[in-house]
Amino acid sequence: MIFVHPVIWLSLDPNNQNRMYASVIHSTLGGIFVSLNIQNGSSSTWTKLTNPPRTEGHPFNIRVLNDGTLLASYSGRRNSSGVFTASSGIFISTNGGTSWIDRSHTGMHYWTKDVVVDPHDAAQSTWYGCVFSGWGGPPNGLGGLYRTTNKGINWTKINNLDLRRICTDKSCKSK
Repeated sequence: MIFVHPVIWLSLDPNNQNRMYASVIHSTLGGIFVSLNIQNGSSSTWTKLTNPPRTEGHPFNIRVLNDGTLLASYSGRRNSSGVFTASSGIFISTNGGTSWIDRSHTGMHYWTKDVVVDPHDAAQSTWYGCVFSGWGGPPNGLGGLYRTTNKGINWTKINNLDLRRICTDKSCKSK
């Protein structure tokens, strides 16, 4: 398959070396795609997964947890008037992307970017969500760094900076 829209993120499944996920952005055709035969290179096949509730085609990060749970962030989308829609956030799927559960804090509904799993939490229950506070208009006060220690059931805003991404290594610079 040749993707005709930008691929923003790739994630390999730690439980299956032949499975890869791709985040493809487009307001109507975007979503998360999966290949179960990535070992076939350019001959591999890709299938679009079901979209999470209230999203509008802008998946960003996709992570596969050790137990097979899919963790995805969906970024913001602006309508024709330039206003962000409530289509952003953090979502999980425990059934391979057939259905999704919205694990977003309400502050994440307009422009969530990165979601990072804390590498020091063996249970993979601690995540960080990065939210930007506006673009092309005034800040909305929702931006910052959010943390959960229970897989997104509850979130705490731990920083009010307008963050676009979370850096997890020395080569990454904040944007």
